[in-house]
Amino acid sequence: MIRNTAAVIAGIVAAFLTIMLVDMLGHVFYPPPLGLDFSDAEAIRPYLASLPLGSFLFIMASSVAGGFFGILVACAIGTVKPAAFAVVVGGIVLAASTANFILIPHPLWLSLVTLVGIVASAWLAMLLATKLRG
Repeated sequence: MIRNTAAVIAGIVAAFLTIMLVDMLGHVFYPPPLGLDFSDAEAIRPYLASLPLGSFLFIMASSVAGGFFGILVACAIGTVKPAAFAVVVGGIVLAASTANFILIPHPLWLSLVTLVGIVASAWLAMLLATKLRG
């Protein structure tokens, strides 16, 4: 029980570290303007409208990769079936991404593609972890 709880916590930490790293990489290629307040939805709206497609792909990739790697980490540590970790860790990444898309106005296509991508990456991570466990 303790090992599986630690696996979930490690998976969540790995997921959000991955999300942060990919987001930071995206900001290297597409830096936000100095002084932009990311907590102000009205200030972000014109900024998001001006972003190129590549910037949106980094946003999408961060959540999809975060879910995938977080689930793999949890499965590597934990002892229960990978589906349990896919549901818990993937569900947390899905919920956090959904909250982000609600709080910060993103294009609808980006929100939908990202959320579907998170579910797909959770499923793929679960399949890979099952195969690796043999």
